[in-house]
Amino acid sequence: MLGSTVVTKAAKKGYKRYGVPGALAAGVGTLLGIRFIKRKLRPSGGNDGDDTSDTTTDGQ
Repeated sequence: MLGSTVVTKAAKKGYKRYGVPGALAAGVGTLLGIRFIKRKLRPSGGNDGDDTSDTTTDGQ
């Protein structure tokens, strides 16, 4: 919800300065920036190449 508020405010500010193209540029730029930051801050849940659970055997 916070992201949509920030994007809306950025779009309004861009519209006041540069009209419709400014609103689109500011809104889309802010949205992409928020998504980029969230993706960088998210803890990685993927394999890092050091997963050894597949190579261990239980003696069967």
